Amino acid sequence: MGCKRLGADGTARRDAADEHDTLAANAALRQQDWAELATRADRLAHHAEPPITEKVRIPGWLLTDAPTFRNHDVQVKAAATELQAAAQKKDAAAATSALQRMQQSCDGCHNSFRDRYLKRFYDKP
Repeated sequence: MGCKRLGADGTARRDAADEHDTLAANAALRQQDWAELATRADRLAHHAEPPITEKVRIPGWLLTDAPTFRNHDVQVKAAATELQAAAQKKDAAAATSALQRMQQSCDGCHNSFRDRYLKRFYDKP
């Protein structure tokens, strides 16, 4: 999941922080550390976004893929919010389901767009 290439604005650091939070959320769920899981879920629901100068250029770059790109983000945030609610209720089954959906959305976006995004905005192969 974590990006190994560093963009001018710290893209790799953002990805690494999200990856750390995802791994920590998995560990917290396994240990049923509900407070930690709720904290990590909140951070993931509000994961880092690109700088505004990039953000305004993304729809024009993606063209017809823009709704798919945006949907991944919406799904990540929705699942992370559900994860936070499940942690607050100490509901392991709901938390497991939400965490899996969140990870699938993260992976779907990264697998579909990350390499093209880095090449377009950071000239990274």
